[in-house]
Amino acid sequence: MPKSAVALRSRTSLVIDIEAVRRGQIRWLCLEQLDHARPDVMTDLALLAIIQVVYPNAQHVELRRELDYLKRSFLLTIEVNGEMWHLNLTYQGIDIVEYTSTCPDGIKRPLRH
Repeated sequence: MPKSAVALRSRTSLVIDIEAVRRGQIRWLCLEQLDHARPDVMTDLALLAIIQVVYPNAQHVELRRELDYLKRSFLLTIEVNGEMWHLNLTYQGIDIVEYTSTCPDGIKRPLRH
C-alpha cells in the first residue's frame, strides 16, 4: 500500500475516533446535567446551552440525535410538547450517573475518583 494511502487511512480513523469521543462526551454531559436537574425535567434547549459551554459549535440537531440514542438505551425519557423536548432520567440513567451500574460503551463516563 502506498505511503499516502496509509497516511490518509490514519487521518480518517483519527477523525472517526474524535467524532466518537465527542458523541460519547455529549451523551455523558446530558446524563450528568439531567441528574443535577432531578426531580425536575429539563428542556432540550436548556441542555443545549449547557452543552455549548463545552462544545460551542454544538447544534440542536446533534443534541437531539444523542438524546435519541440515550432514549433508545432506556436512560432517559422524552416528552415532546410542541417543538420542545422535556427530558427526564430513568432509573437506569440515574444508576449510570451514580456509578452503581455498568456504563454502555457509547457513553464516555469519566473514571470515578
